[in-house]
Amino acid sequence: MSDQKVLLLAGGSGSIGSAIARQALAHGWKVALHGRTPEKVTALVTGLSYLGTVDGFIADVWEEEAAESLIAEVVEQYGRLDAVIDCVSTGPLGITGLLPETAPETFGDFLNVSVGWVERLALASYGFLATQGGTFIALVSDAGIYAAARQSLIGAARAGTIGFIRNFAVEAARDGIRAHALSTSFVEGSDSAIRRGSERMARAARKAGLGLPSADDIAPLALFLCSDGASKITGQVMSVNGGMNA
Repeated sequence: MSDQKVLLLAGGSGSIGSAIARQALAHGWKVALHGRTPEKVTALVTGLSYLGTVDGFIADVWEEEAAESLIAEVVEQYGRLDAVIDCVSTGPLGITGLLPETAPETFGDFLNVSVGWVERLALASYGFLATQGGTFIALVSDAGIYAAARQSLIGAARAGTIGFIRNFAVEAARDGIRAHALSTSFVEGSDSAIRRGSERMARAARKAGLGLPSADDIAPLALFLCSDGASKITGQVMSVNGGMNA
């Protein structure tokens, strides 16, 4: 088994996952980059391959056994797993907006593919992370920490993930595993920024005294928490928001 550490980026084909992958490769990690769309994952892997060892893994998070299959494939490929960072942001239509405008038939689906997915991913990776003394990180939304209109369903799901991570961190520490939640709100250049529109992003930028973060501002914190320098830190919920919320 190689001494080179292995990082799995679940849902890593988006802007934040891509930034973490680039910086991880530059720091000597092997990167397993997961996504649902083969063409998108292949293009990203091809563009990053000059930096180091990076391979693509395809799995649909809507499938019941996706987490177990993904972890098994990564460990079979590399022989170890040192860190998992979940960047999956998939959700059905009908979960945003004022509550009367949302679609009740999607509520359970969203919980299953958000907090349920994180729980399944943590369970599937537990034994391998315990072997290496590894780290599990879930990216969440500030809606799970700070109250806001039109975010009731997203806030509930992300708060559920945060609750899971904090409790999971306490018990997993017994096996040498660290766990954290990294929270974001408005991220420059992200897919969510495009959906929100330029006017809404401009209002957020005026509110953020330090300026809105980009994916490259989030990646260093994620990698530090996976490093030996953070070996005594666990159970933290950290928001990267440029001063929008404190």
